[in-house]
Parts: sequence; structure tokens; C-alpha cells
Amino acid sequence: MEKIKVTIYGREYGLVTDDPPDVIRRLASRLEEKIIEFGALQIRSDEEKLTLVALNILNESDKDLQGVKNVINELNQKVSALETELAELKENNEAILTESINSATAEMANMAQFQEEQNEQLRQKIDSYEKEIERLNKDRENEIDMLNEGFHSATKEMANIAENIDEQNLHLQQKVISQEKEIERLSKNREDELKKLHDGFESAVKEMAYIAQVKDNENQTLRNTLNNFETTFDNYVKLKEDEIVRLREELDGTKTESQILSDRLSAFANGQLGLAYD
Repeated sequence: MEKIKVTIYGREYGLVTDDPPDVIRRLASRLEEKIIEFGALQIRSDEEKLTLVALNILNESDKDLQGVKNVINELNQKVSALETELAELKENNEAILTESINSATAEMANMAQFQEEQNEQLRQKIDSYEKEIERLNKDRENEIDMLNEGFHSATKEMANIAENIDEQNLHLQQKVISQEKEIERLSKNREDELKKLHDGFESAVKEMAYIAQVKDNENQTLRNTLNNFETTFDNYVKLKEDEIVRLREELDGTKTESQILSDRLSAFANGQLGLAYD
């Protein structure tokens, strides 16, 4: 409780109140203005003046209270509209997000299937190359064996007739040289073919690795797109929720001010106003 003094229409009053002194002084000044305003009328009785002043103040307070109620109703309507809009946005965005996820999942499944098909084709190529290499190696070994057998046979034949027939010996020597050159040629050709097959094998492996890298990059891009969409949606929802919280706080403040004004109006009507004479 605090003791204060106020002057109303030339008369000083000592009061004890729990309300802020500035509020009490402002109310006293307002009351004095009203008394002066009605003092200009041809009213002899102070009781009539005070009655008219009280009615006028109650009327203004009632209008102010009604205005506050209208503001509260408008704020309630705005909050309801925002809550409805937020619910619709959440529902729509959840549907869009679900559709996007399903679409991305289907696309990733298609990509995975395509990659698996590409890998299977590459595996088949590799198997074919391996079989061809194996066949060529086998053919090369057979040809070399045949040439070796011919070489050994010619060598034996040359040894058998070397002592008696120089011409046949020369012919056999030439035949041996020719067979050696043929062996060298066949060996070189087989080595070239094996190198080509080996190069084709390495190229197929590199192509399979490149396709796998491309598909991984595409999958990462889809995941990044989904993450960006989720982040944008969360930020928008957070903005709307913050706006609703702000409006609710403003509504609560207005309700509090309305309640204080209503309590003071009731107190004034009952002659209390939280005051007591000192």
C-alpha cells in the first residue's frame, strides 16, 4: 500500500492504494476535467454533477472496453485463419513431399535396375573376352606344338641325310629357317591379338566404373534436392508458427489490459477503485 495525495476540483485528498501513483493522478486529472466540463452546465447540485460525470466516464469506459473486445475478436479470427492456413499448408506440403519421395524412390530404383543391366552386359563382355583369350592361348599352344614337332622332325630328317645329300641338307635347312620365321610370325600375331583383347578388357572395366560413378552422382543430386526441399518447408512452417506465437502473445496482452480496465471500471462503479482514504 502506498500513500499519495491528489487534488480534484480544488480539494486535496489523501489516498492509500496498491495502484501506481501515476495512474491514480491521471484518473484524478481526468475526473477533474469532467467535473469542470459539467460545471459549465446549469446544474446546481454537486450530486447531479458527480452523477453525470460518473455516467459519462462509465459510458466512455464501456466504449473503450467494447473496442478492446472487438480487437480481441479480430485477433482471434486472425489466429484461427492462420492456424487453418498452417494446417492446410502442412497437409499440402506433406502430400507434395510424399509424392516427391515416392517419385525419387522410383527413379532411383529404375536407375539401379539400369545400372544392374549395364553391369550384366559388361560381365558378359568380360566373360566373352576371357573365353576368347583362353581359346587363342590354346590355339597358339597347339600351333606351337605342331611347329615344334615339325621342327624336330625336320631336324631329325636333316641329320639322317646330312652325310650323303648336301642339296637335301640345304633344303632342309631352308625349311627349318622358314618354319622358325613362321613360328616367330605366329607368336607375334598371337601376342598382338592378346594385347588387343587385354586392351578391350581394360576398356570395358573402365566403362563400367564410369557408369557406376555417373549413377552415384545422379543419386547424390536427387538426395540433395530432397534435403533442400525439406529444409525450405521446415523454415516456412517455423515462420508461420512464430507468427502465431506473436499473435497469441499480443492477444494475451490485450486480454490482460482488458481485464485490468474492466476491473477498474467495476471498482469505480462500486466506489472502490482500489482506493482508501488516508
